[in-house]
Amino acid sequence: MAADFITQMQLKNDLWVFALNFYQQPQVEANCLMLQNHFGLSVNRLIFACWSGVRGIRLTPERLNSAADAWQAEVTHPLRKVRYQVRKERSANPQLDECYQALRQAELKCEQVELALLFEMSESWQDGSASVRLAEENMVCYLKSMKLPISTEIELAFKPLLNAVIAYLGTNPDE
Repeated sequence: MAADFITQMQLKNDLWVFALNFYQQPQVEANCLMLQNHFGLSVNRLIFACWSGVRGIRLTPERLNSAADAWQAEVTHPLRKVRYQVRKERSANPQLDECYQALRQAELKCEQVELALLFEMSESWQDGSASVRLAEENMVCYLKSMKLPISTEIELAFKPLLNAVIAYLGTNPDE
């Protein structure tokens, strides 16, 4: 059970703060959700890949496998499925809006736990030189771990994420 993976975790951490700020950058939310809905990618893993690049950490397939995967599969995804079902029903019955909003908040809290698990796992990794290229390489590593080829559509969706990394680092994209 996913609860077996939960230890004394730090829910408010550097990754969580980065995720909240990053997700609000222009076009990041829309592109992350498109990648999630069309390609089955995890928004949290995309954010984690970018944050790792900002920290100068190179991801590997082994580093992408973690307790967060079990939490996501056993808790977050089933809750999201319920939320989507209520969202459909809500159009015919607006009285379900309160239920839908509560499910949205619960899903966000589940995603916060997932990010805390990723943060906890990465705490022992040595930081290196931050770069936009490393963030991009980390996202490509994630794609490969999901056995997805890099398509034009995915590359275009990555651009706003990389622009947000550029803004965060305050660097030239060629650096």
